[in-house]
Amino acid sequence: MSGSAQQLRPEFAQRRASDPAVSAWVAASAGTGKTKVLTDRVLRLMLAGTEPEKILCITFTKAAAAEMAIRINETLGRWATLDDGDLSLDLDKLTGEPPDRETQDRARRLFAQVLDAPGGMKIQTIHALCQSLLRRFPLEAELPPHFDLLDERSAAELLAEARGRVLQDADLFIGPALAVVAGLVNAEAFGELMANLSRERGQLSRLRARHGGLEALLASMRGHLGLSPGEDRNAILTAASDDAAFDRPALTGAAEALLDGSKSDIERGRKIADWLAAAPDARAADFESYATAFLTADGTIRKTLVTKTLAGTYPGTAETLADEAERVLAVTERCKAAAVAEATAALLTVGTALIDAYETEKSRRVVLDYDDLILRTAALLKKP
Repeated sequence: MSGSAQQLRPEFAQRRASDPAVSAWVAASAGTGKTKVLTDRVLRLMLAGTEPEKILCITFTKAAAAEMAIRINETLGRWATLDDGDLSLDLDKLTGEPPDRETQDRARRLFAQVLDAPGGMKIQTIHALCQSLLRRFPLEAELPPHFDLLDERSAAELLAEARGRVLQDADLFIGPALAVVAGLVNAEAFGELMANLSRERGQLSRLRARHGGLEALLASMRGHLGLSPGEDRNAILTAASDDAAFDRPALTGAAEALLDGSKSDIERGRKIADWLAAAPDARAADFESYATAFLTADGTIRKTLVTKTLAGTYPGTAETLADEAERVLAVTERCKAAAVAEATAALLTVGTALIDAYETEKSRRVVLDYDDLILRTAALLKKP
């Protein structure tokens, strides 16, 4: 088999990733061998002379930690009892190289070394690791030494209490935001949104701190969407419906030309003429209906704005309608940006209130949840 063909075989890639001499990141789908690679890496570390108690394996779930421990112990137990030939095949398959006598002897002794390792081999979840660090350095982590840990059920109950308090005590600042969110999602989706915001509270807190508060964060978000301060859907439509926003004489002429055309031309011409005849306030209120003269249901410009025959009879009509179609499209896109800004601002406002209420209640009870363990440990490890 050629070298390039061999590199495509999964065991070759797994062997490279398990090599203790390299630093490797592994990304793969479920069931493709990630746990095997981690297990092989631990085995190869010990074969290379690393003491078992100096190896730290971190997983996300207890099941994964248990699975790794079982696989490692089963393999080491088998190595201790295999004959030389079978052991040599096992080690060759693991490392890609025929083992020498010293390596075989070391492999046979590893099972006993793991059993005798002080504290045993450290295979634990990320949350267990974080909890042990915070328990050891509570003051450095700015935590009371007697803090308790919330399980998932208790954390969900406490979050629900905080959500109820926010809904019950909504003031003039939170109330309008609640109304916007409630108008966009049902009760079940609202709960899911609040739970997601709670899980991402670390990122939200960092964003608030980076921008100097919620108001500055919202202003930055609006600027990213190309919106000026205070610019909302009504302001956009009002400005777009003013006579100064478009070429009224040219558009009036185009509408009159359309009324001399086919049935589709006449329908479009009447819609444009009626919109032009209305007062600016009425135009703004009717802008969505007016836009259908130029845009399809999916928001793209219509392929035909005027029939070919009529366009030839009235020069300039096609160009005027095309220009207005581009303007209308730009206005509708800006309205979408304003809608996104309004919904995002409302969600962040409500989410911030929820997170603050949740954090206050946890502080009062001197408890942490699983996400706190990771966030607090990350903050601790960044300190000098």
